[in-house]
Amino acid sequence: PTCMQSAKIQTYSPKNEVPQHSFFILCKGLNSGKPLEQPTANCFVMSCESGEEMKRYYWLCFGLWQSKAFHPHLCGSVIPFLRINDFRKIFAEAAAQAIGNEPKEQKMVSDLQKLQQLEKLYKQNLLLIADAKRAVFYKFMRRR
Repeated sequence: PTCMQSAKIQTYSPKNEVPQHSFFILCKGLNSGKPLEQPTANCFVMSCESGEEMKRYYWLCFGLWQSKAFHPHLCGSVIPFLRINDFRKIFAEAAAQAIGNEPKEQKMVSDLQKLQQLEKLYKQNLLLIADAKRAVFYKFMRRR
């Protein structure tokens, strides 16, 4: 599809320079397809024309990963992995569907960002609760 012509998807290699407007996509394990801000040993890199395009594609990829769109395409019996051509095909189809649907896409991105921030806040709160539990136990142990 024409919407994807500007974005380039490759297998990540630390030897190659990563263009400015890029993000990474995990390609091994049950989280294959998950977009990442930092590279890992097993990932693809998607390079985009602009920051705006990168943001759109990052969140589109995030939505595909969250909806487990990549799961039927995982290969391998011990450590599942996603082939780059399968990723390209699934992603291109989703990007083609988004064309002409910008208001809905912008709402989806906004909603996903809000939910991501909320999830981060909940995780921080769970860490604080775990610290409080430890403190209660340590306080109990000192009184003995």
